Amino acid sequence: MNLKKFNILIAPNSFKECADSVEITEYIKGSLFKLLPEEIKSNIDFLLKPISDGGDGFLQVCQRNFGAEFLHFEISNPFNSDKFFCPVGYYQETKTIYIESAEVLGMKLIPEEFRRPMSLSSKGMGDLLLQIYNFVIDGIMDVEKVIIGIGGTGINDLGIGMMEAFGLELYDSKDNMLEVIPRNFSKVEKIVVPEVTLPFKLEIILDVENPLLGIDGASLLFSEQKGATDEESKEMEKGFSHILDELEIDEDTQSKMNGAGGGLAAAMNMFFNAEEKFADQFIKEDLKVDAANYKVDLVITGEGKLDSQTFLNKGAFIVVNEFAKNNVPIIFLCGSSEGDLPKIDSLKVIEISEYFDTIEESIQKIDKGIDIASRKICKDIIQLFAKKNS
Repeated sequence: MNLKKFNILIAPNSFKECADSVEITEYIKGSLFKLLPEEIKSNIDFLLKPISDGGDGFLQVCQRNFGAEFLHFEISNPFNSDKFFCPVGYYQETKTIYIESAEVLGMKLIPEEFRRPMSLSSKGMGDLLLQIYNFVIDGIMDVEKVIIGIGGTGINDLGIGMMEAFGLELYDSKDNMLEVIPRNFSKVEKIVVPEVTLPFKLEIILDVENPLLGIDGASLLFSEQKGATDEESKEMEKGFSHILDELEIDEDTQSKMNGAGGGLAAAMNMFFNAEEKFADQFIKEDLKVDAANYKVDLVITGEGKLDSQTFLNKGAFIVVNEFAKNNVPIIFLCGSSEGDLPKIDSLKVIEISEYFDTIEESIQKIDKGIDIASRKICKDIIQLFAKKNS
């Protein structure tokens, strides 16, 4: 009997502060390959497409899909004056540089004792862009486009710190120069804004579709998970509004600004006129993870935490929506979940943290957790395979 081929798409997002999407993809495939019966395994095609919505793991995904090579630049870290070497991807054939903001300003770079967004700066991103700028102007590098994945940042400074590298200065009412950090934003009475024209196109990939200001904005919704208190979140919200007023950005424009990356996306747009591309475009058009390209029998996706932020059109949920419309069975692996799960008939959620005593242990033993989860997945595969070949 000739058995029909069974196609499995493995397309997870990264598990933040745990493993990137390329690693998660290999863990899942390796576990399934070990556990599945030989007769079924020989009739399965694994389609491996790790994804990124612009956050953690963006560089690895760009390397895998576009052939980017890694280069390193020395830049400022977010919490003090020390420097570190940050990786970027460079694809010489298309003259394109790929930057992952999580590698420049990410939570993973900030020790817990420094996770206080009121005192953190995005200056490292400015250092990086300024060096690329100088390399292009001096003829050291040939760059026509810089693509930045915005997400996974530990800062919340409206991208104002980034502009300090280009010459931005803040002053109080007594003409004292202020340190360019959110703690000082409400004191600002004068801003010296540099005029910068980049010698390359700038494109930003946005991991969430949320406003800059308001209850769903960068400060009030996201800054507490970066270490801010409730009071500090409110203070940063006021500081953002004050800076935007000082920059003479009208209310209508403010209401349309994107809050991704602690306001970094808004700054890229304000100061560099960056072209915005949302994660669903990047995943479906650039990475080509869509139902039209892949006729599959099962989709396995997921990310570290399934919660309300996941439903803001973040990476793994883009995959869910894309294949759920065709009623393809979908398994969503996550470290943990919070709140009401989406009502999608073809979706099954597996929480890896259920196999461990603590969340921390599930993070440290992610490969073991995926092994255990894969036993459940294998049962589903065997049933689906039998149904297809009945």
